[in-house]
Amino acid sequence: MRYLKLGVSVMLFFMTFTTTYAQENSPTQNDQGSSSQTSTEYQQNQSQPQQEVVTGSTKKAMEWGFFGGPIWSIPSGNAPQLNTNINYANTRIKARTGVNLGFKFNFFISQDLSLEFDVMYNALGQKTQFSGYYHELGYSDESVNYTDVLNYFTFPVLVNYYLSDNIYLKGGLYGAALASAHRREGSFTGDYQDTDNLYKGGDFGFTAGIGAAMNHFFLEWRYSRGFIDITFEDDKFYNQNFQLLVGFKFKG
Repeated sequence: MRYLKLGVSVMLFFMTFTTTYAQENSPTQNDQGSSSQTSTEYQQNQSQPQQEVVTGSTKKAMEWGFFGGPIWSIPSGNAPQLNTNINYANTRIKARTGVNLGFKFNFFISQDLSLEFDVMYNALGQKTQFSGYYHELGYSDESVNYTDVLNYFTFPVLVNYYLSDNIYLKGGLYGAALASAHRREGSFTGDYQDTDNLYKGGDFGFTAGIGAAMNHFFLEWRYSRGFIDITFEDDKFYNQNFQLLVGFKFKG
């Protein structure tokens, strides 16, 4: 009888221990829900394609700047000639080096395109050298140099296409208004003669070029050619020039 009681007591102890251990280690409803939710989210993440994160610089919506540099006028045609009362045997036309100054306003349409508006002052013209003439004593090799100076206010409208963040191509049209025109004999301090009456009051043409920019600094090389004859003479004369622009730009 004593052994039977001892056996029953041992059985009750193991039954109680087993029940308590099972209750403490069995997952609760919340744990089961959390585990199920975590598994579902993992499967969804695995099934969805991974999106690449694109990094890189984003261009500004607008920028402005100012610039200046030399401009080389290349003769295209014959400039109107003044009456010098001397018939020269030889005439030589040469390019003239002037200056350009201006402001630019650049509006970005997309990552690769922008629309630019410029306001410029351009000093154009050409040089003419006359030499060799006959006089009462015979023939003379004496030469005389004249410089035609044409000052314009020019307004280009350009489209810029960016090959990279630093290199871009540009092209567009321009309109120009003649500010003044004169002819100078000899050196810079020579005699001036007003020639406004020989030239039309405006010009219209195209501009194309290439540029490079880094931070606030930019450098551009442009070519411009007029579409219309700018004189009242029968001989045609067109503005044509190369420009080197050095400038600084800032955020709008």
